[in-house]
Amino acid sequence: LGIAYLGQNNIIRAKKKLLMALKQDPSIPEPWYSMGYFMETTGNTDDANRYYQKAIQVSHGRGDAENNYGTFLCRAGKYKEAVSHFILATKDPEYLTPADAYENAGLCATRIQGDNHATDYFNRALAHDADRPVSWLALAELNFKNGKYRVAESNLKQFLNISPPNERSMALNAKLSEPRAARAGI
Repeated sequence: LGIAYLGQNNIIRAKKKLLMALKQDPSIPEPWYSMGYFMETTGNTDDANRYYQKAIQVSHGRGDAENNYGTFLCRAGKYKEAVSHFILATKDPEYLTPADAYENAGLCATRIQGDNHATDYFNRALAHDADRPVSWLALAELNFKNGKYRVAESNLKQFLNISPPNERSMALNAKLSEPRAARAGI
């Protein structure tokens, strides 16, 4: 409920509900990482970090807590640390959506210069859930960037099978439609 109030920009009511949830059951991670998100959204990143870490502590490394903390770290520009938490999330055998964590790892890894793991993370996300347009498009862009044009075309086709075109997909399609010489800058 607190997060819903936050989405409505009702800050006072959101905080009140989140604090109430923490008092009702401080032994579960949900109110801790929800409060972390509240703190992050309201500009209190140090407090947000503490709440996210407490969520991990009380959850004993549950996948959802690790994924949420990784997302926070990625938004904060701590990409390598974020990726490690996304990977920890995938290690939880009870975590129902490891594809989310792998996709988040891929998105965050694309921001790390020299990191070639993003492609692997996107492929892992798709192995868990083939209907992930974000992963398909990101893979298409990465493969295009690496000169793997046929693979990029295939990835883009998969994206378009499950999602309407968007600006990024149309731009990539235009690049893929250029003659090979033009792509090579000849």
